[in-house]
Amino acid sequence: MQTCQALLTRRSIRRYKSDPIPEQELREILEAGLAAPSAINLQHWYFVAVQDPAALEEVRQIMGGVVEKFTPVLQERFARNPEQVGITNRFLSTLGGAPVCILVFLLKPDYPDRDGAMQSVSAAIENILLAAWDKGIGSCWLSAPQRMGFGPAFQSRFAPDKGEFVAAITLGYPDQQPKMPPRRDGRYTIV
Repeated sequence: MQTCQALLTRRSIRRYKSDPIPEQELREILEAGLAAPSAINLQHWYFVAVQDPAALEEVRQIMGGVVEKFTPVLQERFARNPEQVGITNRFLSTLGGAPVCILVFLLKPDYPDRDGAMQSVSAAIENILLAAWDKGIGSCWLSAPQRMGFGPAFQSRFAPDKGEFVAAITLGYPDQQPKMPPRRDGRYTIV
C-alpha cells in the first residue's frame, strides 16, 4: 500500500473479527510505533499490547467505568443523533471484539517539555494506526479512558512503572467498512 493511500483510506474500526493477529504482524506494528519522530529524540513512549483473553477482560471492565462517566459527554456531543451514544458505549465496553488492545504510556512523568513529549507519543500512535492498516488490520484510537480519569487504573494494572497512561488502541481485522466522515472546509491556509 502506498503511504498516501494508507493515509486516505484508514478508518476508525469499531467492530472486529475474532481472528487473532499473528505475533510477527503485531511486533512489526509496534516497531512502527517505535520508529516515530520524537522531540529531541527522547522516544517518550511505552506500549503494552494486551491480547490474553483474561487481560482483555480486565481492560473491558475498566472501560465499563469509562462508559459510565463518558455517557454525559456523548449525550451532549450527539444531541441530534442520540443513537450514537448507545453505539459508542457498546464499542467502548466491548472494544468491538478486538483481539488486541494496545495501551500507550508517556514513559516518564517529568519530561521538561510535556507538550513535545505528548506530541511524540501521538506521532507513535499514528504510526501504529497506519502500519496496522497497511497490513489490513483495523484500529481505533481511544482517548476517552484518559479523559475520564481512568489512566491510573490502566497504569497500576498493566504498567505500574512505565509512566502515565495516554490512550488505548484497538486492533483487529475489520468486520465493517465505514465510510469517511464528511471533512470540514476551511481547515487550512496556504500563505
